[in-house]
Amino acid sequence: MTRRCTRCPRGTTLVELLAVLTGLGVAMAVATGLLHTGMRQQSMSRQELERDRTAMRLGRDYRRDVRQAVAVELPEAAADDQRQPLLRLTLPEDVEIAYRTTPQGLSRVITRGQRVAHEDYVLAAGMQWETALASGCVELVGTTVQDAAKAHMPRTAAPLEVQLVAAVDPAAVAGVEEVTP
Repeated sequence: MTRRCTRCPRGTTLVELLAVLTGLGVAMAVATGLLHTGMRQQSMSRQELERDRTAMRLGRDYRRDVRQAVAVELPEAAADDQRQPLLRLTLPEDVEIAYRTTPQGLSRVITRGQRVAHEDYVLAAGMQWETALASGCVELVGTTVQDAAKAHMPRTAAPLEVQLVAAVDPAAVAGVEEVTP
């Protein structure tokens, strides 16, 4: 006679197999969601870091340019006119530097005789820039403007405000009207 072992399992049932597969599917879905969120946060952090580095580079270049300037001009222009510079600086040795607005930030145009070089500072789309002369300093201020058409959409980056102040030689700003706070 054959004896059957009642305590020895013969295998798994289909229900047990489906329960394990369902549990694994839920765990994979949760892990995928967490991975996606982590990657999105990393991308946003990288963009913020790049924006901060660009703002620091702009500040360093701006202060150096204003400090070296022998003449400063703050042209009267419409805020959205990209052809007209926000600020024009004349440096020694026939060098002229103009700061202009761009759709993504600012552009620094360096003219040395016949040679022209451009350097772009990509900060944020739709920034509005203003320049002013106050207390012997040339001030350049840029702020992001919330677009009414995109107000319902979540922001991918925090609002940005860049305020650059550099002391200028009083002889360089002769004839430029000073703003009183």
